[in-house]
Amino acid sequence: MGRLGWAESARWRVSHRGLVLAGEDGDAALLEHPRAAELPELLGDSPTTEQLAQRLGKPRPGELIGELVSAGLLVHLDHPAAPAATQAKSERAVVLTRSGMEFAGIERPARWVHTHLRWVWTSLPGRLLLAAIVAGGIVALLAGRPAGPSVSADPWADALLGLTVGWLAAAAHELAHAVALVSYGRRPRRAGFGFYWGGISFYVDSTEALTLPRRARVTQALVGLGVDAVTTSLLAITAHLVATPVLVYAVAWRVAVLATLGIVMNLLPILQVDGHWALADYLDEPDLAARARTALGETLRRQPTQRPRWLIGYGAASLLGGLAALTVAAFVWWAAAGDLATALFTGNPAEILIGLVLVGPITASLLISLLGLALDLLPHDSTAGPTTAPPATR
Repeated sequence: MGRLGWAESARWRVSHRGLVLAGEDGDAALLEHPRAAELPELLGDSPTTEQLAQRLGKPRPGELIGELVSAGLLVHLDHPAAPAATQAKSERAVVLTRSGMEFAGIERPARWVHTHLRWVWTSLPGRLLLAAIVAGGIVALLAGRPAGPSVSADPWADALLGLTVGWLAAAAHELAHAVALVSYGRRPRRAGFGFYWGGISFYVDSTEALTLPRRARVTQALVGLGVDAVTTSLLAITAHLVATPVLVYAVAWRVAVLATLGIVMNLLPILQVDGHWALADYLDEPDLAARARTALGETLRRQPTQRPRWLIGYGAASLLGGLAALTVAAFVWWAAAGDLATALFTGNPAEILIGLVLVGPITASLLISLLGLALDLLPHDSTAGPTTAPPATR
């Protein structure tokens, strides 16, 4: 069947769990095999499929090689074209996923920001400016809500402006992940959104971050929260400096409070968001969440398991802590935006419709997230073999 070699886009690093592989368009794998760490060396002379299977040895070397070829990580050097599924995805500007949509094109703005604006976070004056903004934001948040009405005379305008500002802040957060990839010499491929833990979750395909050194992986996971701290601080400061019109300071304060909640939720290592990715990167556990949920599910179903106890505990903490965090977040959200929701739902039909736009995605995504947790704990085949796909989005 010809000789085998790495795909041009393939990257890898040795992990204590095996070999972490990243390929084209989000294809990633954690190769758990007794000789996984030796795979780059075994491929050194471009062996045939039969030769590589013999060198790898059990378990199921032939199937494992086939999976890596199908994922576009290994190629037949005589026919190096990428698999049809990979080619189809890379050619599409928009891709539907199980929980949302993905878009191409994030690389270009990320490279522009890295080229023209990196002085902001690399130079001493830029860092001092960022520190001053964050310090001012903390003071503004601790000072409490500015005096005056919490909703303008046109609640529909509050809602639409707040959603727009929130989405722009989320875009800046995700762009930061992409810029970090560029700064480490890697390529951000796609950006997208989906539903997770009671909200619309935006993300960047960070597959290539999986093969960075540990410190770089942790930094890339947390850099979006640094941007959140700056944008949230600017909003809090604006709320206190702009006394009129009501629309400006009311929206700025509301979004600042909700963004602060988002930072706290993102920092929690028990949820599958930035804090979790940073912990997974630090522990070198690329599929930490999936393993923890599987371990907890096996324990709850009283199935025999050889997984470490700390993993079962982490799975339980993720589940219970996530539910507790959702409860707290619901109270905080109501405290910050309940007055706006009440004004919308007691208004005219157009305002009621906007109110549904405001709370509908949150309600739907909460139900989807809870359903996803339930499905994760149901019995499933846990003997899929030594190749698994670790999460690759931030």
